[in-house]
Amino acid sequence: MFLKKNKIFFYGRRKGRKLSSSNIKLLKDYSQKFYLQEDQLHKIKFNENNKNILEIGFGNGMNLVHMSLNRPNDLFIGCDVYYNGCVKLLKQIVMQNIRNIKIWPNDINLIIKKFKRNFFDLILILQPDPWPKKKHKKRRLIQQKFLDDLSKVMRHEGKLIISTDHDVMKSWVLEQLHIRRDFTWVKNGFNYENEKPKCIINTKYTCKALENDNVVNWFFFKKN
Repeated sequence: MFLKKNKIFFYGRRKGRKLSSSNIKLLKDYSQKFYLQEDQLHKIKFNENNKNILEIGFGNGMNLVHMSLNRPNDLFIGCDVYYNGCVKLLKQIVMQNIRNIKIWPNDINLIIKKFKRNFFDLILILQPDPWPKKKHKKRRLIQQKFLDDLSKVMRHEGKLIISTDHDVMKSWVLEQLHIRRDFTWVKNGFNYENEKPKCIINTKYTCKALENDNVVNWFFFKKN
């Protein structure tokens, strides 16, 4: 994915199997309620006692569901370009009567600048596509311009959590964040990068990595 003259070009899949008739009806009945609309952003009220949490690239949405059920007073916003994954999450929201998740079914770059400043307490980027070939590095989500945008919408001492099992992405994350003055890498002994927070469950790609005996690295950054 890259931006060019306000247009976005996507790499990789945006759609999987054709949606079933029941899922099409699900979208018709509930997408207006649970899919985030741009004109709703200014209506979202910031509550000092609750947290605003963003997960970018939520896959099948199971981690969002898990966290939202355990933190019913917090607001969760999930962003993913994969249509089928968004429908799976929507189905879980309806089935489990979840009221604190909003879905952005498109690229995060289209909306990140439209959130209020100092809005998010926590941003999760779990197992982002590493685009390992050097010629494809511009396709990686984590770029300096993107970090500029995240910095503006994160609260002071807000947390950015990134996980990856890919060596190229591991080095890329550290390279991109190391030069920032607005983010501090939070370390905790020698095993800091391999300890998953208890509030997060393993995503689909994390499970695949563990099944293949890959080490999943966890990075924690604090907004200054």
